[in-house]
Amino acid sequence: MYRGKIICLALFGMLMTSAVAVFTVRALPANSMWIEPPTLSFSTSTTPVGTKFNVTIWLNVTTPTNSWQYYLIYNKVHLNATRGDYTGSFRSMWSGALPVNTVAIQFADHNTTHGYVVLAEVLKSSAEKTGAGNLSWIEFEIMQAPVEGQTLTSELRLDIPGVFESSVMDKDFVPILIDYGKAVYTCSSPWTPPPPAAIRVDPPKIADSLLTPCHNFTINVTISNATNVYSFGFKLGFDKNVIKAVSAQLSDFFPPSVVPTVVIDNATGYVLFIASLSSPPAISGNGTLAEIVFHVEDFGPSTLHLFDVQVKDEVARTLPISVSDGYFSNVLLAKLYVDPPEIIDPTLIPPKTFDVNVTVDDVENLYGYEFNMSFNKDVLTCLYVIVHDVLGETNYIPELQVSNMKGFLWVKVTYYPPAVPITTYSPVALATIRFRVKSMGASTLDLHDTSLTNSTGDPIPHEVSDGFIMTVIHDVAITGVTPSSPWAYAGWPVNVTVVAKNLGNVSETFDVTSYCNDALIGTTTVTGLLPNAETTLNLVWDTTGLLKGIYTIRANASIVPYELNTTNNMYIDGQVTILTEKHDVGVTNVVPQVSWAYQGWIVDIAVTVENLGDLSESFNVTVYYDSNVIAMASYSLPAYTAINQIFAWNTSGIAPCHNYSVRAEASLVPYEYNVTNNNYTDGNVKIRIIGDLNGDGKVDITDLAMASAAFGSYPGHPRWNPAADINRDNRIDIQDIARVSANFGKTCL
Repeated sequence: MYRGKIICLALFGMLMTSAVAVFTVRALPANSMWIEPPTLSFSTSTTPVGTKFNVTIWLNVTTPTNSWQYYLIYNKVHLNATRGDYTGSFRSMWSGALPVNTVAIQFADHNTTHGYVVLAEVLKSSAEKTGAGNLSWIEFEIMQAPVEGQTLTSELRLDIPGVFESSVMDKDFVPILIDYGKAVYTCSSPWTPPPPAAIRVDPPKIADSLLTPCHNFTINVTISNATNVYSFGFKLGFDKNVIKAVSAQLSDFFPPSVVPTVVIDNATGYVLFIASLSSPPAISGNGTLAEIVFHVEDFGPSTLHLFDVQVKDEVARTLPISVSDGYFSNVLLAKLYVDPPEIIDPTLIPPKTFDVNVTVDDVENLYGYEFNMSFNKDVLTCLYVIVHDVLGETNYIPELQVSNMKGFLWVKVTYYPPAVPITTYSPVALATIRFRVKSMGASTLDLHDTSLTNSTGDPIPHEVSDGFIMTVIHDVAITGVTPSSPWAYAGWPVNVTVVAKNLGNVSETFDVTSYCNDALIGTTTVTGLLPNAETTLNLVWDTTGLLKGIYTIRANASIVPYELNTTNNMYIDGQVTILTEKHDVGVTNVVPQVSWAYQGWIVDIAVTVENLGDLSESFNVTVYYDSNVIAMASYSLPAYTAINQIFAWNTSGIAPCHNYSVRAEASLVPYEYNVTNNNYTDGNVKIRIIGDLNGDGKVDITDLAMASAAFGSYPGHPRWNPAADINRDNRIDIQDIARVSANFGKTCL
């Protein structure tokens, strides 16, 4: 018995030359179908990819049985079913010497990951039998080896629903309830990963104020404690505004014959470096992977960030690693800014005051500073400037100038001995400026022409950030008026969409009113609309009692207190035509002749078309299956008349295995009163595969058995089955049986 053991290569050779595989059969319960052997265990150390083995399908029934079908599912990534056949001479050994109808074994895809094998057999003349026996053998080829340290596991199943299903039936086509056994396939490959290698930027930190713009410097990407490295790749990110990569070349860890892939992307700020050996052996130990040269573009810091790092061995297994970044800086960049950076306060109305600071941070050896600040003279007035004793230092000379007529101020502070130069790595206020709100509005507090100097009078590089102040502005507006339709029948409701916007900088509450000509449509209240926000309002216009004509739509926003601009409170846009005579055509009935048809049959479709309106109309009617056109006809109908017509649908070339929705659509006439009756859908017609008698989406042993049972019948005969009349000649003969047999194994998937 071969259960639970790897089938040896000698047995494989025997199975390749014999259509019948011999196994010791398990004792399973009655009425069951199963796979032998049930356990298929392999190891990559003894079994290579490409090895072939056989399994056998068995059946044991105690209920009288006329036909059987198995549908075996397997993982096609792991295995491939290469061939198979009945275990007897052109029949199963289970059927014995009884006459049978047989078919060719079928191999196909169950889905993207699994394949299937299907085979069936019917005892002729509605014969039945009981007992046990093998049905078929199937040869499989191993297609994939697992990565070392992993095991591939999958199952061979007989009980998974799909394009077919395993089944056993009696002579009346009644399924017999049976149990299905399975087989488990495993293939394992042991692997113990090595300790993680360390990949790092070397040196880990470069902090050198002499590396000013136009200088170059070099870093290495190193590896240590490496085991069996066959390929590596990494990206090294950097601040493109501070430095740019000049070159990247292979270093000493790989031999010089290796040609790496190098991509330098200074626009984004990274270097891509990939290298691989062309032949074994892999390399272990310590060394330098790559040497990268950078050019200094500007002052500032930059992280040298290693990412997307991968190291693999010669079979492409990912090796464990640890990664460490690097760092570059050529300056401690001082910061000069307005604090707070933004003030938006609706309570700041004239003549209220507020303060801002001009603050310094991250500065070393500061011995003097100067700045100008410009502001909106129509909104703000500078009252005074206070220069602070920074870190308690009082040995300095301040110079100040303020011009509220021009909207600027100037501050210059010079330290003198014995003043201690200022060094701070946290925010310190240099000066405080007090402003009064002169009028509502907004102003940038623009720091410009700034200077920080050290104790030798040299400039200190720094970055500058402005401030911003905004006071309250009241301004609401209507920015859009849109009717839902350019025409309507008197009595129809028309939706009017109004867009209102708050153009100010404080929340507002106001009313919005819309009109048709000078008649009121409706009013709604907008509550608490936020600054620079807009809201969409939907007003319903009742057109009951209106005369035929053209009406103009407009909307008004009520004026809020202290409104800055009232010209944008009204918006006129859109005209609506009101109608009183009805235009209406429609399709009132669609009836397909049948609910299903074989591909190629002609299906008649009866369509009723009506003019339901007050005026004569000319229009087209198109008949569809789903979104595809069957036929089109043109009509000119007086008011309140109907016509019936038959459309012939030729299903040749129509894809089977689908339920097609049959519908008819009348083209819209101008000012269509009711568009819902222009389209009429009634019934589905399923197009079957030729030979799919029971409509289950496949041509299998059930269909073949049903056709065989109806052989020789005609309309009115006790065994007449119209589904078996494939060519529609009102008799079931060999032509119909042949068409079913020719399509055996075809499915809807």
